[in-house]
Amino acid sequence: MHNKRLLICDLDNTLYDWAGYFVPSFYAMVDEAVRITGCDRETLLDDFRRVHQAREDSEQPFALLETETIKQIYPDTPAPLVAKILDAAFHAFNSSRLRNMRLYPTVRETLDALALSDVRLIAHTESNLFGVVDRLKRLELFQYFSRVYCRERSSSLHPHLKEGVLWLDQFPMEKIVELSHHQRKPSPEVLQEICAAEGIELDAVAYIGDSIARDVLMARKASVFAVWAAYGAKHDPAMYKALVRVSHWTEAEVTREQQLMEQAKDLPPDYTAESFADIIGVLGINPAILSMG
Repeated sequence: MHNKRLLICDLDNTLYDWAGYFVPSFYAMVDEAVRITGCDRETLLDDFRRVHQAREDSEQPFALLETETIKQIYPDTPAPLVAKILDAAFHAFNSSRLRNMRLYPTVRETLDALALSDVRLIAHTESNLFGVVDRLKRLELFQYFSRVYCRERSSSLHPHLKEGVLWLDQFPMEKIVELSHHQRKPSPEVLQEICAAEGIELDAVAYIGDSIARDVLMARKASVFAVWAAYGAKHDPAMYKALVRVSHWTEAEVTREQQLMEQAKDLPPDYTAESFADIIGVLGINPAILSMG
């Protein structure tokens, strides 16, 4: 057991299955857009990939409006009107998300238990602001975190941009810290800066995340106790292939990921968690607290 005063927690695929909800939701939107417009599905998927690569992010809620396919079908139509025409496609995404977005087993009770302990919890994710805020709200997670470090807000063209900005006003934005595109995992300096900002020594911190090449490697290089969320690294091969099909990952990024995996072989996790509840023992907290949460 390790007595830690701060737990830094990755979000996607650590607290919930991001791919498990995003992929079916994305393709539900695509299929509905194809039905509405009669466009070629593979061409549209190619367009999505180009938009995602241009934005350096696969999570762009209104990327459909930026695809060449849609621009060619509605060349002189204002974006808000195109969004209205394609509303059923966006609704298909939202409906699928509602059905598929859920926390991993043991997450809620473990977070409740942590709330009763003297370990402070903050989040660190590379997802952009809008996606992070949306998921934290839908999954009722805001209450558990004293701070949330995330990627700066997306620059994607929102058909109602003012509404998107006003939407943020209903959330506890004082908890949010937006990191620039250059402050990325697995840079140990980013993690060290977060710890410094939180006013805590590195040896009093534990970090949990699903990615060996990014979360674990970053924590180890920063001299922070690294916990690998092994349960979050298990993905359905077909779903992963569908994600790669439209991902923003370039060949250079794939090569870099492979290089990071090679580096990570020399810096294994300090602990491997088979469920999120394992973090209780790792932090040196009495397991009985789980029954109190």
